[in-house]
Amino acid sequence: SQVWDMNFDSDTNVIEVAVRRLRSKVDDEFDTKLIRTVRGMGYVLEVPERA
Repeated sequence: SQVWDMNFDSDTNVIEVAVRRLRSKVDDEFDTKLIRTVRGMGYVLEVPERA
């Protein structure tokens, strides 16, 4: 589903900054990164399964 309607200003980097800050807080502790960029789509949070 979409977060913004068609009037969203895609020239801003608000999302990139927010994701970068989030990654700096959650990805450092894991060998496999939790937040993955899907080109042309957006971002995915992948939670590893416990062994």
